[in-house]
Amino acid sequence: MEQNNKIQEALEIINHHDWFWMMVEYGYEASYNSAKASMRSFVALVKTIDNETIREALKALWMLRFNAARNNEDNKAKEEELMNTLALAA
Repeated sequence: MEQNNKIQEALEIINHHDWFWMMVEYGYEASYNSAKASMRSFVALVKTIDNETIREALKALWMLRFNAARNNEDNKAKEEELMNTLALAA
């Protein structure tokens, strides 16, 4: 039962983590510190889970969300590059 509570808590941290903190226009430092604290809480909680399969699955889920947020940033850069190309062609 305790392990299930830890899993649920880890999932809540993942779901409430601000994956786009680096994109804020105002309060960047506060957003950074909040995201860092959230990440540290997640890491500390996952370390307390005995089942390695569950630990690895939670880490993989974290990285999946991280990469999804990061890829959106990459897509935006590609979109800007295409828009610049279109502007030059017009």
